Amino acid sequence: MLYKYELMELRKIKVVHILEGFVGGTSTYINTVLPQLVREGFDVTLIVSINRGGPEFDAQLTALRQNGVAVSIVPMCRQINPYRDVRSFITILHLLSKNDFDIVHTHCSKGGALGRLAGFLAGKNTRLHTPHCFAFTRCNNRTKKLLYLSIEKFLGKLTTKLVVVAQSEVTAAVNLKIVPGIKCIRVNNGLSNGRLLPGKSSQLRNSIEKISLGFDKNTNIVTTACRLVEYKGIFRFIEAAGLSRIPNTVFLIAGDGELRASTERFVREKNLSDKVRLLGHVPNMSRIYAVSDVVALCSDAEAQPYILLEAMRAKCPIVATNVPGNEELIQNDKTGLLTEPTPAAIAGKIDETLTDRDKADRLAENAYEYFHKHHTLKTQIAELTKIYNSLV
Repeated sequence: MLYKYELMELRKIKVVHILEGFVGGTSTYINTVLPQLVREGFDVTLIVSINRGGPEFDAQLTALRQNGVAVSIVPMCRQINPYRDVRSFITILHLLSKNDFDIVHTHCSKGGALGRLAGFLAGKNTRLHTPHCFAFTRCNNRTKKLLYLSIEKFLGKLTTKLVVVAQSEVTAAVNLKIVPGIKCIRVNNGLSNGRLLPGKSSQLRNSIEKISLGFDKNTNIVTTACRLVEYKGIFRFIEAAGLSRIPNTVFLIAGDGELRASTERFVREKNLSDKVRLLGHVPNMSRIYAVSDVVALCSDAEAQPYILLEAMRAKCPIVATNVPGNEELIQNDKTGLLTEPTPAAIAGKIDETLTDRDKADRLAENAYEYFHKHHTLKTQIAELTKIYNSLV
């Protein structure tokens, strides 16, 4: 019996992560967390769809495989599509049934629905889910909102633990009776400490970086980075650019998505082509953060957005809408400025930040310290490791 017990102790805990859309913050989560879990001794598999992969999708999957993560591609679609969803579900069920995974950890709406149901039917007793911002919180259509909420309530009964990244998700899950509080565990998103970007450690270097990117050294640069989808508030950001009264200011939009054409058209209609620039997908945001005098996020709802964590790490002053997710990361007038989600209010806070540089530097320094205290990758991995080990 002792020999059998020792063999069980030596076997790695097998964890499968299931995700449909390999974009935005969820791709950052997967790319940073999964290789670290492998290094901690877990056997890690990723089931993912390629339908919504970004421009670096192939390279990112190659890097994951090189770091010891097994990857299985399963076609999934974002919208509810009974025919395609059943096909995806059967494929996932087959993969879970033929592998002895100890933990099924799903992410976001579609991966969470298909993965948890398949995990339940495959007899996988430990089913974790990370919403990364519940779909019903960022949906403006009342009928869809109620549908998404009903689905989450049903799936909550199949969920062992809800591993959330924000307290707002705990509040929503408990108040709306998705799962009881005892089923919720919060683990903050984290990033590697990195190094302080040169643009933030030297004003001279900041000017040089601006010139190298084609800007005048005295240009004020306001940056947002997000997927171009409705709930990210990209049109608010553009309207705020038009309302800003600080001269010699350029507004940068880093990111791509389904609203790319609409965004370009909106910029032209507002006659802001000289003031607002769409960068498209930016593989490495380091140089952009290095020249940014303000980083803004204008979304309707968030979980724990990586853009704010990256801005904190880069010592960029932050302006963010006062919505769930953002308000947990940003303490108003301490680590950044919170604003009502209207173009005029956003423009006012951006102008305030650009005008009072001493205050902006103080807020950025506070945010930098807050990041290192609460959002390191090392702490995130330690918390996830503790959860996995306790449940198996």
